[in-house]
Amino acid sequence: MTYIHTPRLYFGLLFLILSFQRCCSAASLSVQCKIINYEYVECIWLPNTSTMNYTFSSAFANDSSHDCPEYVLEHNYTVGCRIPLKNTAHKFKKFETTVFTEGNRTITVFDSLQRNVQLNAPNNLSVTWNEHKSTLLLQWDSSIKKCVVYMVCNQKDPSQSLNVTETSYSLSQVSQNKHYVFQVRSSVAENCGPSDLWSDWSASVEWGSAESRQGWWQGLYGILFVSLLFLLGLFLCYCERKRIIFLPVVPDPSKNLQDLFCKHDGNVESWVHISRELKEAFEPDYTEPSCDVCEVTPSCDAGPTPVASPASQTDKCDEPSTAEEQSS
Repeated sequence: MTYIHTPRLYFGLLFLILSFQRCCSAASLSVQCKIINYEYVECIWLPNTSTMNYTFSSAFANDSSHDCPEYVLEHNYTVGCRIPLKNTAHKFKKFETTVFTEGNRTITVFDSLQRNVQLNAPNNLSVTWNEHKSTLLLQWDSSIKKCVVYMVCNQKDPSQSLNVTETSYSLSQVSQNKHYVFQVRSSVAENCGPSDLWSDWSASVEWGSAESRQGWWQGLYGILFVSLLFLLGLFLCYCERKRIIFLPVVPDPSKNLQDLFCKHDGNVESWVHISRELKEAFEPDYTEPSCDVCEVTPSCDAGPTPVASPASQTDKCDEPSTAEEQSS
């Protein structure tokens, strides 16, 4: 009976899968090369999402092969190479590249890189207005001066894009009420071996009614600001009225007290303005005779004192007693 060691089987299958993936990735590897602004050749191999580092070498026809002098890195892995271009005429020569990776080799041959030349984007784009001729003069700079064609585009009307061979362009019959946004890109001219690649678009430059619209927007912002202040004032007044309703202001009593002592000399009746009829209503309208009452002190020797009538008590109070006269 034959026994199969399970861990060894799994390890062998894993090794075969990894080897198959590497072989497939090497077999499906493709290289794309282009000349950048006649300064260097840039080659990128696809797919460039691998986790393996590649070794690159290249050569023009009748030249010896050279290893890559400058690799293009992505996530610390080599995805391309840049080779200095010593002679612009080399774009018409055959170009051969070789990519190595762990025993696998991919060779790519280009008949020429003539149609794979990409120039840098024009720079320093500017617009000048000629008021007498009602024309716009568009100017820019380019690092390549010869054998270059430029495409001028107005973003507001892309259908009017056109090609020029100079680093300037004059646009006539321009309306100041129209907004213009210009951009320029470049490529190799037809008479110098045309290229299928255009440069990136230059930075845009604007001219036209954008300035008037900017002033209009500034005026609108001012109106909105004043309106906002007005609404804020109304809101504060509304809040103040609500505050007075729910939290009324306590009156200051000092003014009334000052009138009491300064103007009315402390006379409360005059201060509160009591009418004569009300004042007379509180005054009594009847008379009552007064009666003096005195206390009779009983004598020790005398017998029980008969109860005197009120009239006799009153008479006795008015006249002095006999005992008082004798003692005197």
